[in-house]
Amino acid sequence: MALVSNRGLCAAVFFMASAAAHAGIDCSSSHGGFRFMTSDSWVGTDKLEHFGVSAPFGALGGWLMRDTDHPVIYGTLIGTVPGLAKETLDGTCRTDGFSYKDLFADALGALTGAWLAHWALIYSREPRSRTIGLQYDDAF
Repeated sequence: MALVSNRGLCAAVFFMASAAAHAGIDCSSSHGGFRFMTSDSWVGTDKLEHFGVSAPFGALGGWLMRDTDHPVIYGTLIGTVPGLAKETLDGTCRTDGFSYKDLFADALGALTGAWLAHWALIYSREPRSRTIGLQYDDAF
């Protein structure tokens, strides 16, 4: 029961932090319709920012899913949710649009964060001891 409540608390903090992390939404004009952005580049500081913001969310998602069979995959999916929400909101802006290139950078950052968290961190709690350390695990 405590494990479920700890994960629920982490998930709530995760979703609250996602709004703060993606606070740089450029949509100061009105919303309406749905648009796709076709003029953005695959490289640039914007993609690096998307990667950097999504990596901690992927790490948190990987940490939350550490007891499942595929923690990196599930962590990547969880870590990509804030970027998907931001891009969906951008798609409704009259001056911006949904960018699949930004979403790709978000997913790549979440994958990197989830993989690093799964590869590098170990946490074990037993009745009389706790272990925190570094490990390598090849389960994907």
